[in-house]
Amino acid sequence: MNHEMSMAEAMEGFTLNKVKDGDILEGTILKVNADEVIVNINYFADGVVPRDELTKDHNESLSALYQVGDSIKVIVLKSDDGEGNVLLSKIQADAIVSIEEVEAAFNDKTPLKVKVMDEVKGGLRIFYKGLTGFMPASLVSDSYVENLKDYAGKTLDALVEEFDDTQKKLIFSRKAYLKLQGEKNKKKLLQSLKPGDTVEGTVANIASYGAFIDLGGLTGLCHISDLSHRRIDHPGEVVSIGDTVKVHVIRVDLKNEKISLSLKNKEEDPWIKSGSLKVGQFYTGTVRKLLDIGAIVELENGLDGLVHISEISQEHISHPRDVLSEGQEVTVKILEIDEEKKRISFSLREGTGTDESYYEEEESVTLGDLFKNLLDQLKEDE
Repeated sequence: MNHEMSMAEAMEGFTLNKVKDGDILEGTILKVNADEVIVNINYFADGVVPRDELTKDHNESLSALYQVGDSIKVIVLKSDDGEGNVLLSKIQADAIVSIEEVEAAFNDKTPLKVKVMDEVKGGLRIFYKGLTGFMPASLVSDSYVENLKDYAGKTLDALVEEFDDTQKKLIFSRKAYLKLQGEKNKKKLLQSLKPGDTVEGTVANIASYGAFIDLGGLTGLCHISDLSHRRIDHPGEVVSIGDTVKVHVIRVDLKNEKISLSLKNKEEDPWIKSGSLKVGQFYTGTVRKLLDIGAIVELENGLDGLVHISEISQEHISHPRDVLSEGQEVTVKILEIDEEKKRISFSLREGTGTDESYYEEEESVTLGDLFKNLLDQLKEDE
């Protein structure tokens, strides 16, 4: 009786060890070849995993990916491949196991590391642990991508944009991942940055009123007045889109999540040299801009100021362009220096080269002098 039980148990054990198509098994690698891996699956026949069922990258070395003695999860494709071996697939086993992982990542909006296979029409073909997906060109980046082929073979962080196991639909988005990271970095930067800090950023966009600087998740505005110590008409005179710049934090608005920046180098501030200027003295400058109310003149040290229209000429003019042109070199007299507001007022009426001492000398001539000159002239005529 005991002998019969032992036989039954042995037969039952043999039955349990039989494999059939579709079984997912855990095996141990016995041998690694250039085109296949031999696996012990606790069966009377060894399992064979061809290269195409191990990796989608035809350039990868199997010996670099797998080592003898490694555990490997596989699915049975054929219990008998015709040569007495069991045909296995790691990729398809990964796909079954990773479906739950992808679904969880889709629901929780957690990123996955995906492999770009190649460029296809409209986007990129994506591979993730046995699953094949797609990344539309519009979801590859948060900025314009000139050549999708540059992403071939790369591993990218991405979010699962769409997932439907029944329809075998799997869409990935790197753009959504970048946005998510940007939001995290934005909050971190808002909390950590303070006025006076100097940070590095990239010029993301330019408008007539300033430049937008991307600090890595947080975009700040550098107003046109904070781009340069000298007066400029457009931000494009100083920066271009894509430039890497060092900027100084002026203000941080936590409530509205805004940050104000400055590109001005404090050491290059021409107002540091303003102490050498004296009211009433004459200086050489260049007309930088003509306005309805006057002209902006820049001195040789970089400081500029306004010549009001009433201080441009001894005669009445309707507009500064009547007597001045941009780029013209002029001599100006300083009327006022306001260091607090960083403003200088000039006059051209006294600095245009008109010699007022001539009129002073004329006014100092006495009647006696005039008569003396007349008498001398009469004597000469005689």
